[in-house]
Amino acid sequence: MELSALTLRVLLLFFPGVLCAMIVEMLTPRREHTGPAFLTASFVFGISTYLLLSGTGAVLSRIAVEFGWEPLPSVTFFQALVDPSQQILWGEIGASAIAGVVLAGLVSALQNYKVLHRTARRFHISSKFGELDVWSHFLASPDIGWILVRDVEADRTYEGWLEAYSDSGDDAQLLLRDVRIFESEAGAELYRTKRVYLGRDKHVLVIETRE
Repeated sequence: MELSALTLRVLLLFFPGVLCAMIVEMLTPRREHTGPAFLTASFVFGISTYLLLSGTGAVLSRIAVEFGWEPLPSVTFFQALVDPSQQILWGEIGASAIAGVVLAGLVSALQNYKVLHRTARRFHISSKFGELDVWSHFLASPDIGWILVRDVEADRTYEGWLEAYSDSGDDAQLLLRDVRIFESEAGAELYRTKRVYLGRDKHVLVIETRE
């Protein structure tokens, strides 16, 4: 498929936004994304990176003027977006990409630590907890460490420390360490092992914790 000059221009200008969206997607747990959702995020992040770059440049230019130095050049992104005759500045795209990496880190931290949801709950705006589902909300609790996992179908009970778990999906993936395996019905201990990986349907597992 042949790209028009306008399409190529837009892709180049919004490269920082796409980069930012990709980093956020890699650093945060999320359900399977759709094309439109990713494009929307890239557009929002793209505009945001240039706004961040423009604001930072304005502050640095003011400081430079105070010291008698030359101010930094203005950001030309918004003009280049609507004016085909405006030259694309590669240095500006590179600087915006760096701003995009910084923005991606901030957005990922805010999302992973559920800052928005905690603030909303604090002011009684929303009761949502911010995780993908109750599975992630339960296992992400800082109080979770030692757990007891009952596999109803296999008649097995696993007792150990939670080391890792899957973020979402119908299949429950758990990694336990220092594990004791029991026969659930009889309660007899079968054996002990250093680590156990469990990949089961969530509906056949019961997870318990103790104080």
